[in-house]
Amino acid sequence: MAFVEHLDAILGALGGGLVTQLANWGINRKKGKQEVNAMEIDNIKEIVDSVYQPLIDQQNKRIKELELEVRELREERVRLRDEHQKEIAKLQKQIIEITKALGMSATEHIRNSKGQFTKKDD
Repeated sequence: MAFVEHLDAILGALGGGLVTQLANWGINRKKGKQEVNAMEIDNIKEIVDSVYQPLIDQQNKRIKELELEVRELREERVRLRDEHQKEIAKLQKQIIEITKALGMSATEHIRNSKGQFTKKDD
């Protein structure tokens, strides 16, 4: 019986060791996968920082430059439109003064097909 007890103890120790080894193996395998995933994430971050971040910074700088240029062009467009409106008003005033000086009434004259002023037919 002593042999059976010793055999039982040996098998128990082997079985317990086997179960422990299998549990450790499973835990280590999961831990290894997590470490690999963490390393992949670090590698991706390093690539983004070294390659893409300078491109992103360059594009952001270019966007700011273009926004400034658009703002300046819009301000210039408004200024030019105001100047043109003033010039148009000035020219219209000169046209009225010229027609008055010539003694012509703008309502009594029309343009023909050649663009020349002619008397209106009643």
